[in-house]
Amino acid sequence: MYKKLKWIRVILALLFFLLITLNFVWFANSKASLLSPVLHLQFVPALLGLFTGTAVFFAFLLVITIFFGRVYCSLLCPLGVYQDIVSRIADLFKSKKQRREKYRKPQNFLRYFFALVAFLPLAAGVTLPLALTDPYSNWGRISSEIISLGENLIHNLFAGIFPESVFYRGYAPFIIEIFIFSAFILILVTIMSAFRRRLYCNTVCPAGTLLGAISRFSLFRPEMGSECNMCAACSTVCKSNCIDLKNRKIDVSRCVSCLNCMTMCKRGSVTYRFAYRRKEKKSGMESAGRVPSGMDNFSDDRRRALLTMGLAGTALVARAAEFRPFKSEKEKEVEKKHSIAPPGAQSIQHLKDNCTACHACISVCPNRIIKPAVGEYGLDGLFLPHLDYRNHFCGYDCNACTQICPNHALIPMSPEEKKLCQIGRAKFSLRNCIVFTDKTDCGACDEHCPTKAITMIPYKGTNLYIPKLDRDICIGCGACEYICPARPVKAMIVEANQVHLTAEAPLKEEQEKVKVDDFGF
Repeated sequence: MYKKLKWIRVILALLFFLLITLNFVWFANSKASLLSPVLHLQFVPALLGLFTGTAVFFAFLLVITIFFGRVYCSLLCPLGVYQDIVSRIADLFKSKKQRREKYRKPQNFLRYFFALVAFLPLAAGVTLPLALTDPYSNWGRISSEIISLGENLIHNLFAGIFPESVFYRGYAPFIIEIFIFSAFILILVTIMSAFRRRLYCNTVCPAGTLLGAISRFSLFRPEMGSECNMCAACSTVCKSNCIDLKNRKIDVSRCVSCLNCMTMCKRGSVTYRFAYRRKEKKSGMESAGRVPSGMDNFSDDRRRALLTMGLAGTALVARAAEFRPFKSEKEKEVEKKHSIAPPGAQSIQHLKDNCTACHACISVCPNRIIKPAVGEYGLDGLFLPHLDYRNHFCGYDCNACTQICPNHALIPMSPEEKKLCQIGRAKFSLRNCIVFTDKTDCGACDEHCPTKAITMIPYKGTNLYIPKLDRDICIGCGACEYICPARPVKAMIVEANQVHLTAEAPLKEEQEKVKVDDFGF
């Protein structure tokens, strides 16, 4: 039975891994609406979703953890599946002896240190440390900045060889800082997985630490029975190095429910059992203190689990109460004028509070104007998405970024709502306009404005026309800023709204109905 369950787990894990990765790869972006639901099953976005009205996904993950332990880590976490793939490939280059694992003591200091660093700032409304250590968001950045870039490069190589059948595709904006960080995480996880399998999960990952703490109280847990003959077959295949054969104890806080030990044990001694059954009569070894029963736990382990859950719970409660002792009101209001948050963000502060910088919105943007922030929002907004109109503008009918966000850091918006979402407002500078500087007609901003917030009016009694801007109708899409030919400073520049507003609906020019006799001529 366990062999069949293991194969089901492996197939589902690879399927989820592929579907999650495809959300960040350019050639699959047209299908993002079909693939994006799998992103909602990621633990940290689901955790932050508690504050944006999406608690159902966190509740689902919490229930399966309470029942079966850290199933999320081996089934739904893309970075966890990647670690398994790397360790499996690394085994091909190891001797049989080198492939044998053994029990290793937990690195509890590192585990709880990284959990403290990630969850404690959350109480003050600072999401950055959790975002930088979240396994899903890290895999999103790796997929967006490295895998997608590589796929684009291969595509364009074929375009150079077969120009008549394969079209050239422009590259996404390249931000060196985010690329270096993503490459660092990829290299770090790859090295740790190649030599120590799930070491990253059980030392660095805050999600793994929190799920491990909950797993100590799970209803079903892997246990070693009295039939065990100490052959060590189970411990040699344990990817988490959590089977203490000497004491016949499995550290459920590190176990990722991979089922390797259960498929390897020929005696059927290692099984998933209901943990809160009645205590059976202890064997001689248990009476001597060598083998704890299914209900026994070390007090230190239980205290650590309660401490971790208490820390996370306190952070969530403080976060829900919007307790931010490290931010003054002045600091909240001061942002650079060009730090424009994507539609659906509601405000820059809402984006900072809830976004994990997974870059799903960056990957799905058809005009590629959403870029990772490097200083635009300040240090606490590092790598969060912001709009840049230098190479394009926000599509009037496009709402893709609001549909793919896994935890509603970008609130889902219909096309009609998106068309009235005022993320910023354009500002016109006559001194920079070429009508003023070059004494020539233009009107490019008027032609490209989708809401007709810009109209052309006569300029000083001449035959020239200058833009007139209605900022109440403007939605800050950036079409005017992108198309403005003025250099070096553009005449139309969009200034960010700290809090997104609803623009006035553009006036519709009603066409006069004319009665036509016969054929009209």
